[in-house]
Amino acid sequence: MVKKGERKMNFFNDPNSRVKLIPLIIAVIGLWLLLNSPKLGSDSVSSWVRSVGGSAGSQEYLQMLKGYINAYQMVGGIFLLTGLFSLFKRK
Repeated sequence: MVKKGERKMNFFNDPNSRVKLIPLIIAVIGLWLLLNSPKLGSDSVSSWVRSVGGSAGSQEYLQMLKGYINAYQMVGGIFLLTGLFSLFKRK
């Protein structure tokens, strides 16, 4: 219950909440990268195949696909952990 003369605090009025918006966005981007890493990796390796002339051996293709997926997972994990750590750290 809000007393007379007090303002009700919400997300946009509380300065601490606005500061926590940035880590939340970073964490959501990280989660999105983790969940979409197979598609992003597949798109990246397809672009790579086009850049090397349009053909690649199956082993080379699979190795590059695994590398791209792992890279997106690593970046996504770093973003997610950094965002969550910053969001929940105590001051």
